[in-house]
Amino acid sequence: MSRFIDIISPIYQDLLSRCERRKITINLDIQDLTLKIKDVELVKDFYTRELKRALKLCSENDKITIMQTVSESTIRLSVKNSSKQQPDIETVEKLRADGYEVRARFGYDTIITLRLDR
Repeated sequence: MSRFIDIISPIYQDLLSRCERRKITINLDIQDLTLKIKDVELVKDFYTRELKRALKLCSENDKITIMQTVSESTIRLSVKNSSKQQPDIETVEKLRADGYEVRARFGYDTIITLRLDR
């Protein structure tokens, strides 16, 4: 098992350099950096894929937020972006079919969430 901070740090550093060039703001909304993660590859793959998707959708002055919330029974990992452009309907349906929670509202934000059992 790895701690959440050990997983997210290299991903965040890469994202930081990409967003700096494109003038995209990064926010962190993380509840527990020391949280132990069982399936490290799943978490890495989720953040890598969804941050890449967020970067494609975002333009200058947009925001990307890396989120993590923890309850007694679940861990929720999310990527939120403030882009006016939304993922297409096929992508949203595929993500939902794969078990992800997707909230995409025109003119607001898009949040894609992976829910894990603790």
